[in-house]
Amino acid sequence: MNDHNDILGPGSSPETDKLTAALCKAQSEYPVVKLDSSNPHFKSKFASYQQCCESLRGPLNKNGLALPDFRPGYVAGQWVVIGTLRHTTGQWIQGIAPLVNPKQDMQGFGAAMTYAKRTLLMALTGGFAGEQDDDGNSVAPQSNKPPFVNAGASLAYETGAKKAIAEAETIEEARKALDTVKLRAKERKVAAEVYRRCEAEFDKVWNKEEE
Repeated sequence: MNDHNDILGPGSSPETDKLTAALCKAQSEYPVVKLDSSNPHFKSKFASYQQCCESLRGPLNKNGLALPDFRPGYVAGQWVVIGTLRHTTGQWIQGIAPLVNPKQDMQGFGAAMTYAKRTLLMALTGGFAGEQDDDGNSVAPQSNKPPFVNAGASLAYETGAKKAIAEAETIEEARKALDTVKLRAKERKVAAEVYRRCEAEFDKVWNKEEE
């Protein structure tokens, strides 16, 4: 169970023994999910979200497991989706995935949701589609692309930065902490919104000292 609110990642109910036993039985009954769709850009085939659901739903439901439910959220300047796999006993496990939408439009948001839901569905249930494993080459950092801002890391960094600003002994120390956040945002190691919120925290705590 994830009891740390400043850590964004997998979580679960306090007990997962019955869910694990049921998931083990369901996995022994899974078919290999068929690759029913094509990606013309990469000239490859993949299993659609619909195909994944239809292939896994029977074994999951037979063993008291529901298809995962998905809920979008906004954390530290990054849209994410949280997927939860639930058992009839009330036990559950949970995962999270970023919603990457460069165009920032609803069509892109919907497409990102579908992709993230399919990824989390297969990850939470242990389903398999026999898709090609490229050893991570397709997502390896490119020199001409900015690094991806991790939502969980941004949230944890923001919590620590705000604490450093609020608990600084002098305004100079607080401003130094804020400048460090600005640098990290410029380097895209944290979301730009993190700097703006830390700046607001600085103004709230230290403006009175400057007056």
